[in-house]
Amino acid sequence: MAASPPGGLELGAGEIDLVTACEEVVRIAQGIQLDAVQLLDAHRRATPDLVRDESTFTRSMFVEIALARRVSSPAGETTYALARALEVLPRTHDLLREGSISAGVAAAVARETTFLDIDDRRRVDTEIAPALAELSPRRAAAEARRLVLAVDPHAAYARTVRAREERAVTFKGELDAMASLTVYAPADQLVAAFEHLDRQASARRSDGDRRSIRQLTADLAVEAMTGARVAADGTHTIGVEVGVVMSPETLFGEDPLPATLAGYGPIPAELARRLATSEHGWVRRFFTGPDGKSITDADPRARRFSRAVRRIVRVVDVQCRRPWCDCRIRDIDHVTAYARGGLSVLGNAQGGCRTDNLAKEAPGWKVTAVQPPTAGLPDEVHWHTPTGHVHVSRRTTSGDPTASAVRSTSAAPTASDVLSTSAELLRSAASESLLEEALASLIAA
Repeated sequence: MAASPPGGLELGAGEIDLVTACEEVVRIAQGIQLDAVQLLDAHRRATPDLVRDESTFTRSMFVEIALARRVSSPAGETTYALARALEVLPRTHDLLREGSISAGVAAAVARETTFLDIDDRRRVDTEIAPALAELSPRRAAAEARRLVLAVDPHAAYARTVRAREERAVTFKGELDAMASLTVYAPADQLVAAFEHLDRQASARRSDGDRRSIRQLTADLAVEAMTGARVAADGTHTIGVEVGVVMSPETLFGEDPLPATLAGYGPIPAELARRLATSEHGWVRRFFTGPDGKSITDADPRARRFSRAVRRIVRVVDVQCRRPWCDCRIRDIDHVTAYARGGLSVLGNAQGGCRTDNLAKEAPGWKVTAVQPPTAGLPDEVHWHTPTGHVHVSRRTTSGDPTASAVRSTSAAPTASDVLSTSAELLRSAASESLLEEALASLIAA
């Protein structure tokens, strides 16, 4: 660790040194984590019965990695892809494992060299490694791209062709009843689209509209996609379905408990009342049985869930029910598969993203619900992975029907104990020797 500057201790030099040490520990841990993913992949591939179909195998792998990392499936897929890429970028992986570069820098090099053959990737890895410790992720990507163009100019073009196949629109809920809609498309198309919005916004501004250019471009984009006009205060004439999971007191009175906006999640009661009572909004009502939970118009032996069940799952779950996954719901899934006797009732239903829905059908997976299949949405759903780990997604009793909590259990001791010990050492570190002890404990893992 670098020596603290003279007179700097009273200004917090020790704390800055601790921040630096913690960053190094994080980088080392990320490098070792990718080693573990590589070993996991090798162990699984040594079992032929698990690799009958490559897409099923890899999907199962990155969902299991996502559960271990407590992140969404796309993040698990990114970790798995980076680990596989670094197998042929050993110098870059070494620098990450040593704490000299961040995972962002390693990912930038891996991404830029994707379409090179193995020998050329190793050549770029060797040439770029000496400079990586001084580069940010963006500069590392630019330098890797320069080397790729020198080694194989066609590879860069192949990337642009492949990238067009990945075009998509994604939705992300934000704070304060706001959201982001992201368009991933060819740059020339989006440059033209943005310039068109910017010109229109500037014209309205010149005509006396008091909204900012940023506000106008956002409002114009919404108007172009929906055909409904957005007012100067951000309100609209768009038809909104408020999938109400709230009491009549919340809707018609002054009860402060939140409601749920279909496709988004919890919103303040006051906003829900405004949306539901506007001339362009409507309330979706769900009929239940005497227990107040079970849907009464479901056919338990039908292959598909009834429309009522599908609607209430989308409104209540909002996002994928797999622990730590925040992807949007794509499938209304049977917790216990229909082929294994699972009923098409609310107690056996959960919202899931497509990836997790498919992954749980791979060899070694099992998903179970703890409550009887006739008593409303399951309070707990247990995900059993091929390694024997169990991850639990459960609904809280906080009064918010959309809230959920997760916990996990391990079948055997893992390296997480060592990482936790290292973290405790860092938190209590008062000298360089303790920091070194934390790093040594982590590396020994």
